[in-house]
Amino acid sequence: MLINIYRFFVYATSKITTTTSLPDLIGESRKHWIVRSSQTMTNYLIPMSLCIVVLILCVSSIAHSSSDWKATLKVSGGGIYSYCIFGVKDEAIDERDNDWDVPAPPGSPNEMYIYTYFPHPEWGGTFERFRQDIKAPDLPKEWIFEVSSNVSGGLTIQWSDLKNAIPDKEAVLVDIDGGGSEIDMQTSSSFIFVNSGNPRRFLVRISETEIISVPNPPAYLVGKSRKGKVVLYWKKNKEIDLAGYNIYRSTTSGSGYQRINSSLISINKYVDGQLIKDNTYYYVVTAVNTEGGESGYSNEVAVIAK
Repeated sequence: MLINIYRFFVYATSKITTTTSLPDLIGESRKHWIVRSSQTMTNYLIPMSLCIVVLILCVSSIAHSSSDWKATLKVSGGGIYSYCIFGVKDEAIDERDNDWDVPAPPGSPNEMYIYTYFPHPEWGGTFERFRQDIKAPDLPKEWIFEVSSNVSGGLTIQWSDLKNAIPDKEAVLVDIDGGGSEIDMQTSSSFIFVNSGNPRRFLVRISETEIISVPNPPAYLVGKSRKGKVVLYWKKNKEIDLAGYNIYRSTTSGSGYQRINSSLISINKYVDGQLIKDNTYYYVVTAVNTEGGESGYSNEVAVIAK
């Protein structure tokens, strides 16, 4: 029976066009609803009502577009790390939701530790710290998270999967307890701060982005090391509304890029002199137009400072 229903929908979906009405589809398809059983070799009709119900469910499933997404905040230092997850889901709510909000696991204060969590004492109940905080999908939305650690020195927050999760959204990290500085999470993928030993609060703000055109990514980026400096060249973009270029550098291939130019570069060449000898640096370049639209990254080049 299920095989015959499948055969009907293979035929029916092949007949659907933008001008096909449901009555026309049913009328045409009646000719094909008589199927032959390979076991009994008798003819029977698939009930029309069942076919219509399944068709509606299939069309409804195809038409539904989910706005769900999640991203990870990973905090690392001293050879250990912790993480928390934030995002939105169609079925979620902004308050405590037992289906999607996950309490943070307890830790041991007798060992080296990093705790990363969303504090929600206002929710009441047994748990006040959460590892996962999922909200309703309407934007803008804000998440406050805390980092508590006994690791001395610098700690690094990373969000490497955010750009792929919401490439069309504006994402800002606010260092609440560090003077309120803001980091664009779409152009940077990490933030480093010095641990004071006290819990440090951060805020993530996600909002809709005004849709603007962006240039093509710069092409054929090459880099050469010369007398303690790195010289970068790339093919000049041809957009008539091109405003300039941004240069990004990292010490890790494929991630951790930080913009190193204070203002847009007007030519297709850049000299980086803030380097440590024998270190390997990874560079990418973006193009920016007069509307402020920024392209994706160019190809990456690796250069050893000499």
